[in-house]
Amino acid sequence: MDKADRTWAHLNAQGYPHMVDISHKSVSLRTATARARVQLPPALRSYVVGQDIHLKKGPVFQTATIAGTMAVKRTDQLIPFCHQIPVEDCTFDITIDDHLLVTIHCTVKTSAKTGVEMEALCGAATAALTIYDMCKSVSPHICIQETRLVTKSGGKNALLERPLYGLVLTGGRSKRMGRDKALLNPFGKPHAAYLYELLQPYCQQVYLSARAGQWSGTALELLPTLPDLVESVGPISGLLTALNTHPEANWLVVACDLLNLRSETIQKLLDHYQAETIATCYVNPERGFPEALCAIYTPQAAAVLERAYAEGVYCPVEILSRQPCTLVTPNHEVELMNVNTAEEYATFQSVWGSCSHGNSICPR
Repeated sequence: MDKADRTWAHLNAQGYPHMVDISHKSVSLRTATARARVQLPPALRSYVVGQDIHLKKGPVFQTATIAGTMAVKRTDQLIPFCHQIPVEDCTFDITIDDHLLVTIHCTVKTSAKTGVEMEALCGAATAALTIYDMCKSVSPHICIQETRLVTKSGGKNALLERPLYGLVLTGGRSKRMGRDKALLNPFGKPHAAYLYELLQPYCQQVYLSARAGQWSGTALELLPTLPDLVESVGPISGLLTALNTHPEANWLVVACDLLNLRSETIQKLLDHYQAETIATCYVNPERGFPEALCAIYTPQAAAVLERAYAEGVYCPVEILSRQPCTLVTPNHEVELMNVNTAEEYATFQSVWGSCSHGNSICPR
């Protein structure tokens, strides 16, 4: 290990553990948001009141917020070599959906020489453990699914300084396919649900974009949906709805006709994300235009799309072609393959139906 490597290691030149030296770094405003998810069993449903769970022990989410805040302030006592830093702000957002999935977001801010990722992670994890502890008397079948860093800013390596939301575009009428593309079932579930789950690990929340009432009475009706707030004239309606629903956020957008999309496709977009442009998107390998329906849109895209909509320009590809975008080359052309007709779907099934999980160009 050379000297440069030792600078950021927890072992010194003699192999002894030590705290990383940050004395040379500058003080800056640093923030981090971590997310934890807790899946509750059906036995807890009757205890849900509004956006909290009320037990004899007390309000669960309120108690979890207090416990999480205490953990944030004591992170340096829990994690070896974690620097003691001033916590200037700590907020929790805890929600529960119709499936009893609890989502915890912990955001921490400081003005310091090092970041607050560990504080945010400790806060979210402790809140999740508190929920488990308070609810286990009703049922022990509680699953803490994940705890992960969602965003960070203020340091050298930023991680999407804005909240990231996901949008699966399902509002089309599928005229060429002859049936709803969002309900196609190539991998054991409606493809819109497959994409919804694919985006979940990366996003604070994922929505389906749809026409009002479009998925009532279908397998998709319980998934979070953003009905078009403007006249439904294609994907631009869903994009405008999303950007105006959470104007402070970045939006990871995918179309429901992308049947070969996989986690590596999403991760590469995130790795090349640039906040300065209105969108980070893949470039079509053959024709060079931006793939507008597999992209990360920044808040400044709202004004551009609204102006185009008012002018009667509805094609997102045409709109992005006129704007400075961050273009990313896909690893494999098939990742962005569109399936729009019954014939294309039959071909897809014959070619990809037998591929196994883990194949480099297979989404399963």
